[in-house]
Amino acid sequence: MPTEVLVMCSRCGRPQKAGAGRCVACGAELPEAPLPAGRGGSAAAPFLSAELAGGRVLVGEGNRLSYRPGGAATPFLLELPGLRRVSLVHRPRYEALALTAVALGGLPWVPAGVKGLLVLVALVGVGLAFSGRRYTLVLESSGEGETRWDLGAVQRGSPMEQRVRAAWSTLSDVVRARGVQVSGPPA
Repeated sequence: MPTEVLVMCSRCGRPQKAGAGRCVACGAELPEAPLPAGRGGSAAAPFLSAELAGGRVLVGEGNRLSYRPGGAATPFLLELPGLRRVSLVHRPRYEALALTAVALGGLPWVPAGVKGLLVLVALVGVGLAFSGRRYTLVLESSGEGETRWDLGAVQRGSPMEQRVRAAWSTLSDVVRARGVQVSGPPA
């Protein structure tokens, strides 16, 4: 009967299976350990690593997908074998419409000479809202329901948007090969 090799996470000190790649508790990279015969490193081979807007990081390694929402944040981990469906959704940056609302709301109380400026500010708000997109990765697990990971707001056609779409293309190919239902915009 083969024995399980354990390693200690150097960040949080929790014991983990050797060869897991990253700690299930804190997401830190685990130290190397000799693995039993027949357990090669291909199960933990990284298939995705994307640095996204706002310091967000999406990493796919072996049977895990991890997402860190910011530089100092603790990463979220998801086991790929438990996934049922994954999708990428995007929407305009509606937050920029607040600028439009404030400008239009002030129109009745300003002198006639300033009204033109406020209309211009309102149009800038609309332009900002529709010149970019906010991307969200939606993951549906068989046991935990739905998880949403905000991948950030990017300008349309920018290198950051291309990075998000490339990461989506890679992730969708990997999970589709595992029998997971995939929906979202094409790469």
